[in-house]
Parts: sequence; C-alpha cells; structure tokens
Amino acid sequence: MTYPNARGPVAPTREALRRERTSGFRRALGLTALGTVLPGAGLTQTRSRIVGWALLGVSLAAIVVGGYYVMRTGLTNTALSVVARPSLLQAIAVVLVVGGILWCGSIILTAVQARPNRLDRARTRVLAAFTTLMVFLVAGSSFKVAEYASITQSTVSKVFGVGPTTGHGGAQVAQGDDPWAEQARVNILLLGSDAGSDRVGMRTDSMILASIDTKSGRTSLFSLPRNLLKAPLAPKSPLRAIYPSGYFGSPDSTCDQGAGQCMLTNLYMDAENYAKAHPGAYPSGDTPGRIELRGAVEQITGLTVDQMVVIDLHGFSRLIDAMGGIDMNVKLSAYGTKLTIGGEHDASGRLFGVKGYFDPGFQHLDGWHALWYARTRAADDDTHRQMRQRCVVQAIVKQVNPAQMVSKYPEIASILKDNIYTDIPVQNLPAFVTLVERVQKSKISSTSLNSAQANYSRPDYDLIRQLIAKAIAPPKTNPTPDSTPTTSPTTSSTKSPTKTSTPKPSPTADPYETC
Repeated sequence: MTYPNARGPVAPTREALRRERTSGFRRALGLTALGTVLPGAGLTQTRSRIVGWALLGVSLAAIVVGGYYVMRTGLTNTALSVVARPSLLQAIAVVLVVGGILWCGSIILTAVQARPNRLDRARTRVLAAFTTLMVFLVAGSSFKVAEYASITQSTVSKVFGVGPTTGHGGAQVAQGDDPWAEQARVNILLLGSDAGSDRVGMRTDSMILASIDTKSGRTSLFSLPRNLLKAPLAPKSPLRAIYPSGYFGSPDSTCDQGAGQCMLTNLYMDAENYAKAHPGAYPSGDTPGRIELRGAVEQITGLTVDQMVVIDLHGFSRLIDAMGGIDMNVKLSAYGTKLTIGGEHDASGRLFGVKGYFDPGFQHLDGWHALWYARTRAADDDTHRQMRQRCVVQAIVKQVNPAQMVSKYPEIASILKDNIYTDIPVQNLPAFVTLVERVQKSKISSTSLNSAQANYSRPDYDLIRQLIAKAIAPPKTNPTPDSTPTTSPTTSSTKSPTKTSTPKPSPTADPYETC
C-alpha cells in the first residue's frame, strides 16, 4: 500500500526535466523560425500575443493586397508601375527600413519569451545564435530591398525626364490594354555623345533615328551622317539669328569649331555656345544642343522626333559589359582590310595611333571592343561606320537579357544614372517596355544615307526624305505564298533566326549592310 507524501507533490525526476527542456527548446526554435517567415506569427504563442496578432494581421493583409495586384496586372507591369513613381519608391524604402526593424524586434521578442526558464547554457547559446542568424537574414533582406528601391528612385529621377523638349508633345500613350492604340509610329532619336579629355566640349558622334511601327514592332533605323553639311534648322531656331539662310553654317562657316567644320556633329556644341553668349535665347531648364538637334533631324528626315535618348559612349561600353558582351559578325573594312582599333590619318594620309586590329568573323565582343567596332573608321569611311553602328544597336536590342540585367542591378543603375539621359516620361515606362517587346519579336531594317544618295557637302533633303518615307512604308501584301519579297538596295533587314540550321552571313561575301 502506497501513502501520499505529506510534504507535497513529488519533485520531477531528472529525466522529466530533460524532456521538458528539450520540448521547450524545440518550441522556442520553432516559434522563432515561424516569426522569421511571417512577422508576428511566433509571437502569437507567447504572452505578447496581442502584439503578435497585430503584426501578423498587417503582414497578411499586405501579402493579400500585393498578391491580388500582381495577379491582376502581371509581375512586369507591377514592377514598372512602382518604378514609374519615384515618390512611391521613396516611401517603399522608408517602409522597408521601419518594417525590417519591427520584424527583427518581433523575432528577438519571440525568442526571449518562448525560451524555457530552466534551459541549460549550451542550448541557450544555440537559441541565441539561431535568433541572431534569423535577425541578420531579415535585416539583410529588408535593407537590401530598401537600398534597391532608393537606387531606383535616384536613377529614375536623374535619367528620365518629365517630358520632351519644349514644343514637342512626345509619344501619345493611351489608357487600356494597348498603350499604343492612338499612335501608329514612334520615332526615337538615339544620340551617342563623346566628351573625352582630348576634345573641346561634346560632339554627337552617333545619331540614329529609330522609327517604330507600334502595332507590329517593325523598326527602321536611319543613321545620320556626322559630317553632313548645311543641316536645316528648325523654323523657330534661335541659331537663325546667325544663320539667316536657315541652314547650319550659312553664311557663317566657323560654327565655333574651326573653319569649315559646320558638320551636323558640331550643331550640339554650337547651340550650347550660342546659349552662353545669349542668355534667355532658349527656354530655362532645356538643353540647347538637344533642342537644335531634334529640330534639325526633323527637318532632315521629315519625321517628328517623339523622344530622345542620349548616351555617353563610355557608358555605352560599360552597359555592354554589364550585359555580358554581345555576339557580332565582325566585318572587314569596305576595302577588304582588317578594321583598326583606334587610329587616324595625318595631313599626308599616313595612318597612326592604331591600337590593334579586328579579326573578321563571328565572335563575342566585350564593351571596349564593341565600342571600337562601332566607332572605327580609319580603315574605310563614315558611311560604313554608320552601318556597323546600326549592327551593334541591333545586336543589343536582340540579345539583351532582362534577367541578367536584374542580377547586376546596382551596376546597371550606376551606368544609367551617370551616362544616359532620356526625355521619355517615367510614367510611360510600362508602355515603352511593351514597345521594346514588340520590336524584339519583329524585324529591324537599316537604311543607309550614304554619300552616293545624300551628298554630304550638297545634301538633297528631298531625296533623303523620299528614301526614309519609302523605308517606313507598310510592306506590300503578296497573295502568292511562294514568291520572295524584294528588298530595297539601300535597306537591309535582320530577323531572329527560327531554325538553328540558318546559314550565318559571311563577313566578306554578303552585302556590307547585312549584319
């Protein structure tokens, strides 16, 4: 017969204490991990359950609302709608920092309150280490996302404008499923500038007008010769005060760049110099060089320039490196010799300053070599350099990998902020991403305005406008399925191959303008 202990209940055995500590330790670890996955979830099982339920409720509400918005609009459009609102990005960065601090605090509080009273020293250290790891994980993720949001806000504010230059309405973006329902074509002027240490001021060495069919994505690229003389000025150009003929360099032929240098590439700096000498000649806040180039290109081509993109050529090199390089069909020069890397001719015609040579054929180019391939002209002339420039632009558009660019986001953002400007309004970013996707799925054609068609010293602008109008005309429908469409002798087209067996163009046998 067993008699009860008169002194009270029997003390728990050592084995019972061990099981209790083990169970409490596992519970503390589990609740801490739960609070890491869902803010406040672990805290709901402690004496601070009211605080835990409040945090959990806010977190779940944010997840539900965010998930619904992403499902309704799509992941890409959601990201772009956020990027297009710099003030929202700034608010998100602040919320992420504050939310990250509260989240980390809830993890620590969960571990403290869930820890058993009689936990041994070894397990206490394990719980503390685990809690520290969870806090670092949450803090690192929250602050990294907040950093990206801050970088994006800074980049977007600096790169993108509020609208195009004064006097231009810009591309018309519509509301609804198709943002381009109200505009048949969008014309974007791409300017590659070089303000190197060996130059006075900035010159636009590369000028390409991209005319895009907004429905099909069919794109025509027109390279404007840098050495084009007597460029027509816009009707209301302030430069007409010194060039009353309406043509750049007439009657004055100095153009602030030295006698006889009134080429299209010098128009940007001439406008900047005129603005410095005549304050108030251009609207405050606008860049005179961009205004004049936009107006001149419109007069030359007969097309309205809807938007502009200006990129420093050294930033262009960095951007290609961030892409991982591009695959190019490197050509020989127009005269069958290897293209030079660098180099120029002296007064006697002797070539000097060559840094190397390009081997012809298909190869992968890094940013430095891609930039030189687009710029070299010592072995032939500006006409063939323009063809190579268009091929490089096509390669970038066709080969850019958004996922890879996102993985190098801080580097990309730094390149964009320091080297690129566009007057595309930031709120129109989603529409232009849609447009780029259509361009990538369609074909890009290049029209060469070479010296035989457009004499650089005596340009026939009527002829130039006719060539451009012909290039952007809708393709003629052919009812015969077996016939092959003809191609303009001055226009080349590239299209993404649909079969792996498609033969690659030769750097020597195919027409030079074929990329």
